[in-house]
Amino acid sequence: GEDNLVLAGGCALNSSYNGQITERTGFKQAHIPSAPADDGTALGAAWLAYHRKPVKSDKPPQLLTPYLGSRISNEAINRLIQYNRSLDIRHLPDSLCEETAQLLASGAIVGWVQDRAEFGPRSLGNRSILADPRGSGMKDTINQHIKFREYFRPFAPSVLHEYGPEYFENYQESPYMDKTLTIKPAMRERIAATAHVDGTGRLQTVKEHWNPRFYRLISHFHAFTGVPVLLNTSFNVMGKPLIHSLEDAVSVFLTTGLDALVIDDYLITKPHDRIH
Repeated sequence: GEDNLVLAGGCALNSSYNGQITERTGFKQAHIPSAPADDGTALGAAWLAYHRKPVKSDKPPQLLTPYLGSRISNEAINRLIQYNRSLDIRHLPDSLCEETAQLLASGAIVGWVQDRAEFGPRSLGNRSILADPRGSGMKDTINQHIKFREYFRPFAPSVLHEYGPEYFENYQESPYMDKTLTIKPAMRERIAATAHVDGTGRLQTVKEHWNPRFYRLISHFHAFTGVPVLLNTSFNVMGKPLIHSLEDAVSVFLTTGLDALVIDDYLITKPHDRIH
């Protein structure tokens, strides 16, 4: 008789299954935490302790943020600026999202690092590699020249929530890339780089109050292209962990086909291959 279902455990990472729950059961909504497997048990223990001895709080219940990891320190960024002799580094606190969206719309592939890292197995717009989803060739470019992995590996469409029903059948919120849904046939060519061979996509729902800067970036891309979606994949290469430090990010930037690197308010490009 319940409308809502919460799933946890390693099997809850099966996004294909998760996307079919509401169609094949009586549940109207399924929620999977950002770290449903063993890595989330620490958070579960913290919640258990909280509820056993609750602290008075006026905050209303809301979706728990997945952005609980480490930050890139200002000290590291300042060192890069001080000792850099090759990269173009611009400080763009007021126009970063707009300028980055322009690069993405022109075909650039961008390493995007913001604030705290994600808690869980998915890159959700804070430690991501981002690209234009419109051309199917973008998938091969990233797999061959950046991720160095098999050609059939798919990428996630990060979509502005209000446009989700326009692009996906039986649209459901998927804040942590926890559901794979069928992309509407009329939209598959518009986001071809994120459409899997079976016409599905493991989407990330993006709302402004969940991640304001990532939402703003996609909104600018939407204004330039008419597509409210970005291709999103984890900021790493195959066989390596997610980037953790500024040194990690710069290393991947310099040894792959990434065109630009964004660290907080800084846009970094390679001078010999500058994109206008």
